[in-house]
Amino acid sequence: MADQREFKIGVLAGDGIGPEITDATIEVLHAATERTGLKLRLRHCLVGWKAREQEGTLLSEVTEQSLRASDGWIMGPTFAGEYPKDDHTNGHPSGYLRRIFKLFANVRPVRSWPQLDPLIPDLDVTIIRENTEGFYPDRNLAWGYGEFKPTDDVALSLRVITGVACHRFARFSLDYAAAQGETVLHIAHKRTALPQTEALFIGAFEKLSSEYPTITLNPLRVDTFSSSFPRRHKEFRLVATTNLFGDILSDQASGLAGGVGLAPSLNAGSDHAMAQAVHGTAPDIADKGLANPVALILSTAQLLDWLYQRTREPACRTTAQQLQHGVEGAISNGTRTADLGGAASTSAFTKAVIAAMRNADVAA
Repeated sequence: MADQREFKIGVLAGDGIGPEITDATIEVLHAATERTGLKLRLRHCLVGWKAREQEGTLLSEVTEQSLRASDGWIMGPTFAGEYPKDDHTNGHPSGYLRRIFKLFANVRPVRSWPQLDPLIPDLDVTIIRENTEGFYPDRNLAWGYGEFKPTDDVALSLRVITGVACHRFARFSLDYAAAQGETVLHIAHKRTALPQTEALFIGAFEKLSSEYPTITLNPLRVDTFSSSFPRRHKEFRLVATTNLFGDILSDQASGLAGGVGLAPSLNAGSDHAMAQAVHGTAPDIADKGLANPVALILSTAQLLDWLYQRTREPACRTTAQQLQHGVEGAISNGTRTADLGGAASTSAFTKAVIAAMRNADVAA
């Protein structure tokens, strides 16, 4: 234990309910590391409105440097369209971080919670979306914004797909499939409508397929997937797709499984990763002690799993397991926030997670 590596983790609370669920996540994380012995050094940084007020920008250069020196970071929800557009992040600090740190893969595991009476009780799918290009105008140009209005009644939006980004994403997705023991990787596309860009995307997987003989590629149209998934969900365990399609499909899956309040995600690159819940800032319940921290806690577990895959530090994996078991235990024991049909406050739910974690049979 004496020569165990220390991991540097950035913490960005964000806006709305962000500070509340981030505090809850850090409290749970500290309790977990006390059991597992994982060494973490947390670096708290500003993002969003507080950063704008105190540092003059939504995401300062000092924060960028701190994150670059970190192994990964935990990021609370930030606004998507409410910030000023005169900022160098184009009013979207989350997308800016994904682009400048090349966090090219967004991994969104979606699993049902039978205790919460979901629409599909046994749903279990992971959707991986390319994270740096596509129809997202804030991250597909080196300078400027990828949407234009030549006239008042004409608007244009660029969709950028490059071979380099497709190749690195395909490699990540195939490696992920192999690590998870999956034998089929579904590729959701719309090649009939977007023949050039989708050909680049699918082609990257096909060029690498010979290196992964145990994995079968199954390209299918995104509309076909969307319509058949609710009825044939057991056929789909792992899906890779482009940025916008992945955003929509993962939210569809989350709704069938119990809602985005339970949906974690990890934005991963070659050198860094960012834990970030799928849901938004929910400003209507901010500072009322009603926020549900599950998604950010589970996103943090994903970050720890990513660190384990990179370093093989056992305490990363056992700490991730602690977080997972704590959340499962709290919900199974009937402690739930209002969005899950309960009456527990954020603080009470956090305490229930820690109590369940301490009772979990996970090797420390």
